[in-house]
Amino acid sequence: MDGILPNIDPIQPPIYGDLITILSIDGGGIRGIIPATILSFLESQLQELDGEDARIADYFDVIAGTSTGGLVTAMLTAPNEKNRPLFAAKDITAFYFEHGPRIFPQSGGLLASVRNIVKAVVGPKYDGKYLHAIIGKTLGQTRLHQTLTNAVIPAFDIKQLHPTIFSTLEALVAMSEVTLFKGNPDFFPIKPIDYGRFLVISLGTGARKEEEKYSAEEASEWGILGWIASKGNTPLIDSFIQASSDMVDIHISVVFQALRSGSSYLRIQDDTLRGAVSSTDISTKENLENLLSVGKGLLKKPVSMPPTYGNLITILSIDGGGIRGIIPAKILSFLESQLQEIDGKDARIADYFDVVAGTSTGGLVATMLTAPNEKNRPLFTAKDITAFYVEHGPKIFPNSGCLLASAKNILKAVAGPKYDGKYLHEIIRKILGQTRLHQTLTNTVIPTFDIKLLQPTIFSTFEVKSKPSLDALLSDICIGTSAAPTYLPAHYFKTGDSSEGNVREFNLIDGGVAANNPALVAMSEVTRQVFEENPNFFPIKPMDYGKFLVISVGTGTQKKEEKYSAKAAGKWGVLGWLVNSGNSPLVDVFSQASGDMVDIHICVVFEALHSCSNYLRIQDDTLEGPVSSVDISTKENLENLVSIGEGLLKKPVSRVNIQTGKYEATTNEGTNEEALTRLAKLLSEERRLREAKSSHKTPPMSS
Repeated sequence: MDGILPNIDPIQPPIYGDLITILSIDGGGIRGIIPATILSFLESQLQELDGEDARIADYFDVIAGTSTGGLVTAMLTAPNEKNRPLFAAKDITAFYFEHGPRIFPQSGGLLASVRNIVKAVVGPKYDGKYLHAIIGKTLGQTRLHQTLTNAVIPAFDIKQLHPTIFSTLEALVAMSEVTLFKGNPDFFPIKPIDYGRFLVISLGTGARKEEEKYSAEEASEWGILGWIASKGNTPLIDSFIQASSDMVDIHISVVFQALRSGSSYLRIQDDTLRGAVSSTDISTKENLENLLSVGKGLLKKPVSMPPTYGNLITILSIDGGGIRGIIPAKILSFLESQLQEIDGKDARIADYFDVVAGTSTGGLVATMLTAPNEKNRPLFTAKDITAFYVEHGPKIFPNSGCLLASAKNILKAVAGPKYDGKYLHEIIRKILGQTRLHQTLTNTVIPTFDIKLLQPTIFSTFEVKSKPSLDALLSDICIGTSAAPTYLPAHYFKTGDSSEGNVREFNLIDGGVAANNPALVAMSEVTRQVFEENPNFFPIKPMDYGKFLVISVGTGTQKKEEKYSAKAAGKWGVLGWLVNSGNSPLVDVFSQASGDMVDIHICVVFEALHSCSNYLRIQDDTLEGPVSSVDISTKENLENLVSIGEGLLKKPVSRVNIQTGKYEATTNEGTNEEALTRLAKLLSEERRLREAKSSHKTPPMSS
């Protein structure tokens, strides 16, 4: 390229080397100073080796960043007039010090604080004018394709309700970007999903887990206001952001451990932040200097370590979605009926899947399918689950018809949870009794989120032997994963024996905060078992995703309704983001983003392995009006949800379009009903194969 300094050449594509190098930078507002400090040190080390003109962009195939991390990414990769990076890494810290106080202006005095609180409730806390001006001035007319190495910056389209990934590779996010189903010549002949060739450095902006700011006891009393403002913090946003970050780290850690290449993945994060340094917008001189010290201190800290008899590993995943759990219940009822046609009326879903995973309402469905009755058979048939929702839904989510009652409910939701959860807790405890996680009839995985620890807690039968504290009552797990912020109270319980001093406390909210679509969590749990050489999965090779058969069932979304727009959202304050036309945009955005990113990643994996027929995602993204609600349980709406589930069976198999985030019908896979019929035969054949092989061998120990 013209104008490049003679002693530094642009990075050559991976085809010429041994590794695919990726740098990832988290979001975190003013805390971007922390990764900036880390990157300054890294660049200084590269300069010691290769000269003072060395820059971060010269060494990474992909640099990805979100929010403040996206700004850092742009500063590292955008070209100056000499076609070299616009900023040296060391200059980024200075940028935050100079401009942070004007991007996030701090007002002193009690009156100013009150004015800011009122302003934040009715509109954005900051108008963004200075931020927009300085970014426009710094980056000018430079476009994405002009970056000096591949750049990936995720955003979220509030109108389309799906992630938008700005990427010079025009595909996916970071590691998913370089899976090779498109045959990019820069990356050939690296094999698809050859994660052993990746070198990943992931930089966080800090977290405040150890502060344990929240508890289930206090969260159980929060309404809308409590979730958006507690002790000067925003618990709902904290939970969603931390859950999203943690789930990525969990998955990548499992991948690299499975490949025995943990040294190729470095995550640098400080989860001990407290007070002002944990804020995303406190830009006083004192706090900026403290953030700089946090970054320097991190450099000194030690690195933190992050089915034998058959041909397939079979996984069923069920999304969260409140009363919309009726939709997957109808889909699973059809699947079970097909299995019964092949193998007899006693066939049950749990007989065919190695793992059944569910989040929130999906966690309840997963438990009903896998918990044992007195005959050690599944507690519910799939067809009974729809009847359960129709019978108990109106009492779990009681709807009041009159205007006065509606106004009273709104006021109640502002001050505390919309529903007290008493009936839900009562009915769950009645049907599940004292049954614990280890007693499920097949491996069960249910994500939750611990509001006190600010991290996901995954209840998994795979883990109970090594972590007995996770062997909780299924009733507690289901209540916890269903405790949706603003709708139902957070759930506290403990496990273990206090006399032996091994008690563990749980402060749980809805698992949808972490993984509304738990398919990837389930796949990661299996990968972990392969890595640990669980005899039930060994000698399957780590990351042998070609042996996975995954059925993932959604509860519907409202993407096509296009309920929100940037123009409208630009005027929202705290209340607008929490309550808008009877909906909660903030919850919708985080839940939808989480689910979509899972589907995008899994689609890429199966396309890369040319085994799309082994992954079936059934989802309706055309919901509108009451059927898109998580809690409207009128007779009419319940009947409409049943009809949607039945109608979804007749629709063609759809796959997510990676570019638009929308589901598009495939041309050669038939309807969902036909796909499930095909997979039912495959599941039956797999079960018969295992039975035939196991009759000639000593079966492995149960997991």
